[in-house]
Amino acid sequence: MKPVITIIATGSEITAGRSVDTNSAWIASELFGLGWKVRNFLALPDDPRVILEELENLKNRASLQPTLVIMTGGMGPTADDFTLECIQKLQNKNSIVVEKARIKLEAIYKSRGKTYEDILPSVLRQTKVPEDSFILDNSVGIAPGFVENLSDSSYLVCMPGVPSEMKEMFQRRLLPFLKRTYEKGNLFQMTRWVWNIGESLFQSEFIEKELDLKDLEWGVTAQKGFIKAIFQSESSEVVQEATVKLQNYYKERCTIDVFQKNHEVLTSSRESVAVAESCTGGLLGKRLTDLPGSSAYFKGGVLTYSNQLKKDLLDVNSVDQFGAVSKEVAIQMAESTLSKFQTNYALSITGIAGPDGGSQEKPVGLVYIAVASKNKETFCKEFRFPGNRDTIRENAANSSLYLLHLRLEGIV
Repeated sequence: MKPVITIIATGSEITAGRSVDTNSAWIASELFGLGWKVRNFLALPDDPRVILEELENLKNRASLQPTLVIMTGGMGPTADDFTLECIQKLQNKNSIVVEKARIKLEAIYKSRGKTYEDILPSVLRQTKVPEDSFILDNSVGIAPGFVENLSDSSYLVCMPGVPSEMKEMFQRRLLPFLKRTYEKGNLFQMTRWVWNIGESLFQSEFIEKELDLKDLEWGVTAQKGFIKAIFQSESSEVVQEATVKLQNYYKERCTIDVFQKNHEVLTSSRESVAVAESCTGGLLGKRLTDLPGSSAYFKGGVLTYSNQLKKDLLDVNSVDQFGAVSKEVAIQMAESTLSKFQTNYALSITGIAGPDGGSQEKPVGLVYIAVASKNKETFCKEFRFPGNRDTIRENAANSSLYLLHLRLEGIV
């Protein structure tokens, strides 16, 4: 028996667009590893009427089929935390104090020179759960989580919205409960990146023409410079077959996570890289240092935004003849960086990010990226990226790391 799963994130900061809900995606990924797919996600404001209305709808569904609702947020000490109140009304229950949480809260107050009597009722509320619920201890924070029985084989889980508290509670407290309650399934997933293609073209030229979609689910998310293609099935063979077809169709344009792969290859080989950037304004250097441990291979870079700095710092003497945005300048930037930084690899970017500066001959979005390395001819590729200034810059930075991946793999 597998449940129909809904994940709820509460918080007006989420529904107003001021904060991104990362909890739901993390929970869904963890559940997928157990063979359970999530039916839908809900983001609800800190409005008890809205929360209660949605919970009542889900409770009605739970009377018809096994249902699992996992809810995060609204369990803190402030006036906009309504989870406990809503569950009490939903289940027609009183609340009880969890002694372990109360003792922890009291200890915190004592450490601040205050007594138990100083604790405000709203603060004490985070130590409470509905009576007769299954308690999920919180070893990271104060507020315990809890599980409410909605009907036969149907449950409502409430956990704090703080990611560190939620994740520890989920893994150590909730997972054992779920494994005892529901049958574990088999789901297999594979993700691949396909470069320099849009979602619509990918669907029309590959999904619709090359794949047998029987027993296979697929999805695609657009990124800057590439798409992420995701295959899912209850059969590992079906997923593997689809992945092989994808790789054969797009060849070197189909990759795994190149950001992580570059990091692993450069770290294990003890090779180094440096960068020279113009239109990306340092974004490529940021990409290379996003992963911890990048200091093992990233030596630094130069931001030669002006033509004069290209000449002064990198000895690029082809600017006047070919213009700053040209193949020749990109190659010289990369080769000079390789020489000056004494690295194994060097990347360079020069282009027109807009919104101004373009022409009919060299439009906004024109970018040249070069990869230089020891004992191998410098490789340079021209791109014409669509979109606004930010999109063009992100496309350029990401595509640079794709070209570095091709050089590390010996493809270019």
